[in-house]
Amino acid sequence: MLKVWGFAELKPEQKIIEEKIFEIVKRNYQKYGYTPIETPAVERTEVLTAKWWWEATSQIYGVYWLAQWASDLKKYSLRFDLTVPLARYVIDHRNELTFPFKKSFIAKVWRGERQQRWRSREFYQADIDVIWENNDQINGAQNLFYDAEVISIVYKTYGEIFQEFNLEGWVEININNKKIISWLLQSLWLEDQSLKVFGIIDSIAKISREDFDKNLKWAWCSELQIETINNFVRQEINIEKLSNLSEEFWIENEVFLEWIFELTQIMKFINMQWSAWEGVKINFWIVRGLEYYTGTVFETVITTDRKLGSIAWWGRYEWLTKYLDKKADFSWVGFSMWITRFEDYLFEKLDSEKLAKTTSEYLIINFEETVDESLKLYQKLAEEWKKIEFYPESAKLKKQFKYADGKGITYCIMLGSGELEKWVYSIKNMETWESEEIKMN
Repeated sequence: MLKVWGFAELKPEQKIIEEKIFEIVKRNYQKYGYTPIETPAVERTEVLTAKWWWEATSQIYGVYWLAQWASDLKKYSLRFDLTVPLARYVIDHRNELTFPFKKSFIAKVWRGERQQRWRSREFYQADIDVIWENNDQINGAQNLFYDAEVISIVYKTYGEIFQEFNLEGWVEININNKKIISWLLQSLWLEDQSLKVFGIIDSIAKISREDFDKNLKWAWCSELQIETINNFVRQEINIEKLSNLSEEFWIENEVFLEWIFELTQIMKFINMQWSAWEGVKINFWIVRGLEYYTGTVFETVITTDRKLGSIAWWGRYEWLTKYLDKKADFSWVGFSMWITRFEDYLFEKLDSEKLAKTTSEYLIINFEETVDESLKLYQKLAEEWKKIEFYPESAKLKKQFKYADGKGITYCIMLGSGELEKWVYSIKNMETWESEEIKMN
């Protein structure tokens, strides 16, 4: 992918691949009842910074109006994610929406980050979320079903993308309940530095054990606290071990047991309802450092290229709308696919020029003596939904074939004077150079 000052710029064959990805994503989202929405690229700055003032202001791009609107200076900014705009959208349209509201949203966001490999300042996210009012009579089991559903949809969607492009490896989804780690820090008397410790745990897969321990020490953790955190978050967990965790760590706290039950129930839903069971792993070091995640959290990685980092993430977040409107009491769960990061990876792995077929499958060769009949054939085949082009000039055959080859067009259709006499047109396969005559009606 070309990047101009950190902003994406795609070649035609790359854009064709991107649109294939979008087709798969949209098809899977709509299959499970997620309704597409649209929000403006520009939001009020006070909305974007309502919850994470410091983090947001260090990343957002302000919008500066022309001189005649100078009074609006710095009041608006480009969205840096799709979550805060969604919170504002739900508040504004709460009386028009049916809850639980299942929405999908594919759009660009902009962040003022340092440009680096697999990371840019402008990128596509593809989100789905389920939003409900907290006074809805939805029991816990139904609520947790949505956690399982969104996790399984991201697994199935990436599975189809991997098959479409014949990619090696597969995706793995690592899941956790953030409340479990909150309890751990609380039991270790680390509540005051919990945000800092969450951020350190969030980086565990990217740094060495030595650096991990050193960072915890800088966060004012004792040797015993560091050892306990390591033992807890680095352990291998499955359903059986999860159910016995309270006994192993001598935990009798009822609230803790409830959180363990939540995670166990989600895994059982995935096992009963979805085919994603083998690809979902419990990992206690998945915490998603941002403050607004309050329950289930997960990250998706490629098994053969873990250094790429997460290509989809999200989780459950509650009370976000209250930062914009204290009377708005909504919670939701969802995920975000980082489409542009995955595309960067895809373009490195694949010969995109060879893989991406042009939007046209046929090219009608232009012969000066039969141009009128060729144009009629062009219109007829186009009406039959053939992906077809007409070469604009009666140039030499070599030049027209070179054009077809350069665009990856598979077939050239020829209706010269010889074909017209027999009332046929011939189709030449540009890969095998074999020809076939087709009778015209």
